Amino acid sequence: MKQSATTNTNLANEAFERYTAVINEIERVRQGIEMNRKGEAQLSEITSDPKNLAERIAREGLPIEQAMERINGVPNFQDILILKKIFRLSECVGRITIKNQYGTSGYGTGFLIAPGVIMTNNHVFPDAETAAQSYIQFNYELNDKGEPLAVQTFNLKPEKLFMTSSYEKTPDNPLSGLDFTVVAVAEKSKQGKRIEDIAFARLDEKQGKITEGENCIVIQHPKGDYKKIVMKDIRMIMCTDDFLIYESDTLPGSSGALVIGMGTGEVVALHHSGVPKKNAQGQWLRKDGGVVQTGDDDDSIDWMGNEGIRVSRLLQCIRAMKLPDNMVDLRNTVLNLQASPMKESDGVPLTNITSPTSINADTMNTVNENNNPVVTQAINILQGADATSGGSGQAQYFEIELSAHPDMQEHWKQNYRALVPGIISSEAVFPLSTVASQRRMFYLTIRSDENPWELAAKLEALPQITVATPDLPMDTDLQNQKNRHGRGEYDALESSNNGIAAWNEDKFILNWKGSPHFADGNNEEMRRWTHKAVRMMDEQLWAKGKGNSKWLNNLSKIRLVQLDTGYTDHSKVASGFDLDNDEDFIDGDDARDEMSSGVLQHPGHGTRTASLIIGGAIKNSPFKADGNIGLLRSKDLELDEILGKIKVIPYRIAQSVVLINRGKNLVDAVNHSINSNADVMFMCMGSYPRPMIYEAAKAAYDMGVIWICAAGNEVEMVIAPALYPGTIAVAASNPHDYPWKGSCYGQVVDIAAPGEDVYVPFVNKKFEDIMVYGSGTSYATPHVAAAAVLWKTKYYDQLKDYIYPWQIVEAFRFCLKQSARTPNAWQSESYGAGILDVNGLLNYPVPQIINNELTGILFKKDDQNNVKEEHVPIKYAYEGKAAHPEWDLGIRETAHHLWKTLVRKLTTSLESTSPEMGLTERARISISALTAKPASNVFESYTQKGQEDAEKILNMYFDSFK
Repeated sequence: MKQSATTNTNLANEAFERYTAVINEIERVRQGIEMNRKGEAQLSEITSDPKNLAERIAREGLPIEQAMERINGVPNFQDILILKKIFRLSECVGRITIKNQYGTSGYGTGFLIAPGVIMTNNHVFPDAETAAQSYIQFNYELNDKGEPLAVQTFNLKPEKLFMTSSYEKTPDNPLSGLDFTVVAVAEKSKQGKRIEDIAFARLDEKQGKITEGENCIVIQHPKGDYKKIVMKDIRMIMCTDDFLIYESDTLPGSSGALVIGMGTGEVVALHHSGVPKKNAQGQWLRKDGGVVQTGDDDDSIDWMGNEGIRVSRLLQCIRAMKLPDNMVDLRNTVLNLQASPMKESDGVPLTNITSPTSINADTMNTVNENNNPVVTQAINILQGADATSGGSGQAQYFEIELSAHPDMQEHWKQNYRALVPGIISSEAVFPLSTVASQRRMFYLTIRSDENPWELAAKLEALPQITVATPDLPMDTDLQNQKNRHGRGEYDALESSNNGIAAWNEDKFILNWKGSPHFADGNNEEMRRWTHKAVRMMDEQLWAKGKGNSKWLNNLSKIRLVQLDTGYTDHSKVASGFDLDNDEDFIDGDDARDEMSSGVLQHPGHGTRTASLIIGGAIKNSPFKADGNIGLLRSKDLELDEILGKIKVIPYRIAQSVVLINRGKNLVDAVNHSINSNADVMFMCMGSYPRPMIYEAAKAAYDMGVIWICAAGNEVEMVIAPALYPGTIAVAASNPHDYPWKGSCYGQVVDIAAPGEDVYVPFVNKKFEDIMVYGSGTSYATPHVAAAAVLWKTKYYDQLKDYIYPWQIVEAFRFCLKQSARTPNAWQSESYGAGILDVNGLLNYPVPQIINNELTGILFKKDDQNNVKEEHVPIKYAYEGKAAHPEWDLGIRETAHHLWKTLVRKLTTSLESTSPEMGLTERARISISALTAKPASNVFESYTQKGQEDAEKILNMYFDSFK
């Protein structure tokens, strides 16, 4: 509504009184904002309300450290998804034309808070009679060409619903003084558009939508003009019981405008007044310093700030108002469409805080050094609330797939908060994908104490959701095996949870004497037996001066990403990691392995596996038995300088090799790899298959990313993601060119590489950098990743001729398998085409596009032993395959629990601290249906026969994802 110094002085004067009542606190916040703008203070240090800060941190849906980093980040940067939310909210804002018996008396702004219900100010619609004569127009705005859109004009229906709170506070009415009006809108516009087809703003009664110092924006129709969105650096200054005070812009904003917190994209207030600057005599001042005179426009007034009514207070008042019976149902509909009301017992709406140790010691020390009790209290609130097991609830996570029906999908996106009690967020798993099955996948954070599998069943009962699966911590198969194959304990160095190991070369020599890959007595050659095993030592490969290695200059164009536990400072891998592009998908810090924190540096799994690609010489250590430099490194300084162009980009997706925190961490890492134009990824851990990860593997494949994955250890079946069609699955071989007995095997395995007793970095009891022999498909995988880097480097230009990105992956797979060397009696049906032959791979003819089809060359011998070429088409790996399998929820629960039990039986310890949960009745029925036996015979007792039944179920489940 047009607000002049004469017509609305009471409203502005009251705002001024509230402003000056907290002027000291406002000045403190303003100083903090100025320091923040200069980079001298963080946003989290400005607020004085630890509970609101805790709620704000929790709304990020991230671990504490990462959430604080985002909140404290540069205010000028904002995720695009927030802008999308804001633009969507802008659709619900309309221009109000206020009519009386004499015609138009002014303009205001209003916004839909439910289909057919708008909210504006009381001083816009003080009574039902005024509302009945007025109307609201949506789409009163300009398009990208500066042309007006087709306006939709709706009449107002106060007889269906009308609620108001005067702008003046009266002692006898506790619901007065909030200056709002809620009124119903006609079902159809004068132009014939339905009101339910226009977006509405879902209001959230809980705290944490904005904190002091954060940016907010105002969507409005100033002076009845076309819709405007004020995105200038406007900060929230103060939050009182009923109002928010935020900085002013050149216009005070239209009455009834929508105020949104930029950090969360949530509605935080209903704008209702500017706060004018006054002199000592109480007179309003103009921007030029003079006293405001009758007729002065709003633009000339020196507004100190703006004031809006808090969303939480508005909803509380709407809920408490007494209404005629005919209006109650519509009022209840409005309330049901908003977030659930806050209760005293609700505490903090937890999101991604999964343990009382979510924030590490370094961050806590920083907090303590800053001497900021508010931040400390906020963190204590978050961790204390998470540690409770009562009514506060735990954060739970679910991957869901929406119905294939577009209307159902859209309904979910608009109404998920009303559909699921306790839901905190719903985010697209593959936001940039154009694949239908991937676009239907969403990730939910829900606060609940309910059994996650029972909660998943309730989600699946919704018509909008086809599949819902809890995203629980996944046990991997990389911990110490219980000598299942009679091996000595020196083979299982992964059991050294403290990162300490002892040198074990004597045992290695005793075991592998006579290996074809090293001469007895030549320890240096023996330690790098893997190079000879994969034929990296062929002099022709690295010949210089003959033009054979000029293609290596393409190495600088290749991006090699490692999905693992992060990097450490072990001197073996010094300068081999790309720390400009590293990412941490656990807590948002850099990708440093947590094992390396503290006084001493403990090398982790990511360091050991990466060393097989980028390992150099151990430095600053008394250890003299170095050896086994990385496959992409050389003792020749000239060549090593060229090879040094390739570095490993570490993505930290797991806190240990035993437990992947959540599948979402892995999916986010894969998405980031794709969007960052990764060429090769390698992953040396895995678990049971999941739809979300299946789709991630397909997304990487479709974009031409060569993803090399470990086949797994000891559990017999090939693990995910190695078993998915689009990845390259790697088994392990030993120095005698036999398969490692602990390697997983199956028809989906593509290739084998050295994995048993491979020389890798560790530290000894004195915490000195050493090397020891370790085993696992984890060590076979980097060999193939290095080969993929070289292959794509050599054929970099030729691969540009391919029609589809996936053809790069299939061309590599084809050359990899055709060039593999096959020792006598090699079991190709179980351990892949053979053992990796790098020299053979790089010299095998690359498939060509013939008649628009990828075509490879096979070399076959005829009866006369003559070699002949055969051209064969190379097909899309997912051709003829349906989308990921959709097992019943009971089967999915069964697979999860059987996998956990199997891994526990095969390990000496497990780092997971999560308690075992009993099976739901649905899972027990599933087990009985599949085995014709009670679940107790298969799961709880886990006898030998029960183990066979369990592995039968797991094999069936795993096979469906191949």
